[in-house]
Amino acid sequence: MRKQSVFLFFICAWVGSYGQIGSIIGAETAYSRPISQQTKPAFSTAKLAFTITKNAISDTDKATAIYSWIVSNIAYDHELMHSEMLQKQFYTSEENVIKKVLERKMALCGGFAFLYKQLCAEVGIAVEVIHGFTKNYSSKTQIDEKPKHTWNAVKLNNKWFLLDITWAISNGDGKNPDNFWFLTTPTDFMYSHYPKNSRWTLLKYPQSFEEFQRIGNP
Repeated sequence: MRKQSVFLFFICAWVGSYGQIGSIIGAETAYSRPISQQTKPAFSTAKLAFTITKNAISDTDKATAIYSWIVSNIAYDHELMHSEMLQKQFYTSEENVIKKVLERKMALCGGFAFLYKQLCAEVGIAVEVIHGFTKNYSSKTQIDEKPKHTWNAVKLNNKWFLLDITWAISNGDGKNPDNFWFLTTPTDFMYSHYPKNSRWTLLKYPQSFEEFQRIGNP
């Protein structure tokens, strides 16, 4: 069933592909640093995280509850995607990105990824933000030198799992996200995503980026 979803995504995921543009503006600047290395936020992500996870027991339950809250309450920010002015205002620090996401209840993929990481951190769950490349609905790889998409890896029971909140929302139906993109197996995830750092393929023997590019490209 999972592999079927992977191939179906190539047909119906044009919205997810469209949503990659402008997603990690400023990835090499201060906002890519963890909040712990910056000024303490003026807003309380801790209170929000504990409210979301108050009925969760295990780390998996907490990670799932946070994912579910984000996909139910934060929409894709089309205005931000098309506004260079807003991007420059918002993408000044990781803290400011998260603050704007919670204020507007909207995000680009970087906003989804940083919010998920911060909320999980508040309840003691390790999460990484991953920048990388993706394939569009025709299965062609974006031809860019720099990554244009961002997703997460979450550590549960001493094992890393992959998730893409942006694609879960974009490929879902209204308030019903495509949960295929939550805790996706690495082999399925790598059909469409390739991280800048190949360790985050989570595969023992990952294909090269060149191989990833060739599949589906002329």
